[in-house]
Amino acid sequence: MNKKINIFKEYFLILPIFLLLISCSSKVKNETKISKNELKKVPVKVVNITTKRFEKFISFYSKLMGRVENTKTSMVSDRIEKIFVRAGQYVKEGQVVLQFPINNPNLQYQQAKLAYENALKTYNRFKELLKTGETSQQNFDNVETQFLVAKRNYEALKQILFVEAPISGYVASVYVTEGQQVDIGKPLFTISVLDKVRAVAWANEQEVLHFRLGMPGNIIWSGKEYPCKIISLAMKMDDAMKGFRVEFEAPNPKLELKSGVTAEIRVKIYENPEAIVVPKSLVEKDIEGKNYVFVVENGKAKKRYVEIGNISGVEVEIIKGLKNGDLLVIEGSHLLDEELEVEVVN
Repeated sequence: MNKKINIFKEYFLILPIFLLLISCSSKVKNETKISKNELKKVPVKVVNITTKRFEKFISFYSKLMGRVENTKTSMVSDRIEKIFVRAGQYVKEGQVVLQFPINNPNLQYQQAKLAYENALKTYNRFKELLKTGETSQQNFDNVETQFLVAKRNYEALKQILFVEAPISGYVASVYVTEGQQVDIGKPLFTISVLDKVRAVAWANEQEVLHFRLGMPGNIIWSGKEYPCKIISLAMKMDDAMKGFRVEFEAPNPKLELKSGVTAEIRVKIYENPEAIVVPKSLVEKDIEGKNYVFVVENGKAKKRYVEIGNISGVEVEIIKGLKNGDLLVIEGSHLLDEELEVEVVN
């Protein structure tokens, strides 16, 4: 009797464990079944196709320069005695910018100045004598020739020692300092006319076909855009640069654009205000070389063949094959095939 009671007790102890095991097994089977059903659909992300503005540009990087620029170089080997201006200052043509010592023994500036002053006095005296008839025309002509020679010699030496601004404009840069020893040919300073700036770019054979004189563009520098236009367009390729010289000019009324800086020059060559545009990375090719993308229709993947128009950076213009409202697959397309069921997980 006790033995039967013990067996009965053991049965009731084992029964809950048995039922728990059956329950867990059933749950695992159900979960496995759900997972298999879910794996039948490939998760993808899609975007709704809408038209937008598409633009294509040609860009160059070039150094800006003043509308007119002139750099003076040293015509003597000596030290800089005095600099009268600083970079950024406006100067007039003929204004003295810097000076070399006047006691350079190789130039004999003081002797040339004295000879000029004496020749000037003699010239003025003989001019008065000629008026009163107290000297001949021949004598006056000889004196005038001597005066002109002395004047030319003096002015040539003066221009070497007292270096003047060749044009009116802004001192774009001064390359020397007071007391510095310089050699002949050393750049001293640059004068720039900055009411307009210019830039030169070199276009290849394909790019130059898009350009024309007067074509607008933009200079992009320091986070700002400045309108410019093409003012010169070469008709012959430069052998050294392997390109066609294109010159741009931009108004600079506030002098914001600086000479010598490198800026981006961008010219718009194509525009479509209502284009269908997709990332270039989404366009694939089949074995025949035809372009296609994947779209979602009625919960299934569809291979849509497309015709490409212009390409700009990472975007391509689709001129045939897609329309407004299409659901373009943007993630997961590498897992897809035609008619495969998909699940949108945006």
